[in-house]
Amino acid sequence: MKTKFFLAAAMATLIFSCGENTPEAPLVPEESDYTGTVTVIYQGSPFNNENISVNFSPSDEGKTASITLHQIRFVPQMPVTIDVTILGIALQSSKEKIILSCERTIPLAMGGEYPRYTVTDLKGEIVGKSLSFSLNFGDYPTSFSGQGNR
Repeated sequence: MKTKFFLAAAMATLIFSCGENTPEAPLVPEESDYTGTVTVIYQGSPFNNENISVNFSPSDEGKTASITLHQIRFVPQMPVTIDVTILGIALQSSKEKIILSCERTIPLAMGGEYPRYTVTDLKGEIVGKSLSFSLNFGDYPTSFSGQGNR
């Protein structure tokens, strides 16, 4: 009888020890497309660009990323739309979200660097299927908020 009791106790211990919660791994950044609104503060008022497509592309090691804003106009008088790429965005992953940050980088637009609109103070996050970030393009505070297209 004692043997059966000890065997049952050992089995219970084994079952419960296998059920321990292991810490969840941080999120792994994945290339994703988002659609949302880019808001530029122009002459003290917000100028909204709706239905803007944004591509988030992490590096192979997942420590940095680039963001490309497609077909954007930064001011109402801008006669054409352009694609702008922001390089060198640092990533920090937790189990809940991916945090984006970049102190300063020169964006790419129209076939080359665009230092007149140097990106500063980029801060953002990816939570679930949502991407949001804010930054300055030169003197123009700009933000994006959108949802993933997956």
